[in-house]
Amino acid sequence: MRKRRPIEVFSISFLDLLSGALGAVIILYVAIPKKIAEQAPKNDSINEVLVQSLKKTEAELAQVKAQLAETSKKLVLADIAKNEGKSGGKNLDIGFKFKGKEILFIIDTSYSMIEEDRMGQVKAGMKMLITSLAPEYRIEVIHYPLGERAPFKTLWGVPKGNTLINQMDVFDFIYALRPSGGTPTRNVLLFALENYESISDIVLLTDGAPTFHNSNKKDDIYEIMNVVRKKNHHKVQINCIGVGSEMTKDKTSDRYKFLSLLAGETGGFFVGF
Repeated sequence: MRKRRPIEVFSISFLDLLSGALGAVIILYVAIPKKIAEQAPKNDSINEVLVQSLKKTEAELAQVKAQLAETSKKLVLADIAKNEGKSGGKNLDIGFKFKGKEILFIIDTSYSMIEEDRMGQVKAGMKMLITSLAPEYRIEVIHYPLGERAPFKTLWGVPKGNTLINQMDVFDFIYALRPSGGTPTRNVLLFALENYESISDIVLLTDGAPTFHNSNKKDDIYEIMNVVRKKNHHKVQINCIGVGSEMTKDKTSDRYKFLSLLAGETGGFFVGF
């Protein structure tokens, strides 16, 4: 069984405290020994003075660590208490209005995602989205392309509950993503609409206009729209998140028009960043 990476809970207040505590540690290690060294008598007892000061410093460090641990515990408990009474646990207002609670995330991992650290932004955004959804949501993730081997790759093949264990599978899946290849958006959208009959929403995260698989040749966005329209028998809401500065600079570009139209036709949201 592969090793799970632990979920870490932080808040701005905790980071502020951590920074302050780190400063205290630096002071203990740098300022105190220097001060004692200046004041210590220049004789054979100086070693004993330094040993005593070191013991005192270690004791103070242990106290700081204990305070940090206790503060971290209180922050976690406060976070849990804040979300008690909400359905299933965390259900933060993430500003996105989904049609239902069965969501398929489609992540563009084409080579252009290496620019502006777009891949890193998507990974961070995905973690925030997944952890913000309550456990009763059912989720699945697909990334595209799978290099030259295939137009896409699924995580499970079926939506699963947004439990802690399943979240860890998602995080492992997106952690391994590396930009490569073209942007075969047509392939992955048609696959999703034909093979996930129960999903209520698709969330497409991409930075560019669609291309054909294993090719830099651009696909026809209006033809893709027509095909998606015909295949969307279950009226799935398609939501789009556009990644990269070009997405917000030129609203006349094919990439912008494609995502805004795709989301608009199905009543979904479109966000560019």
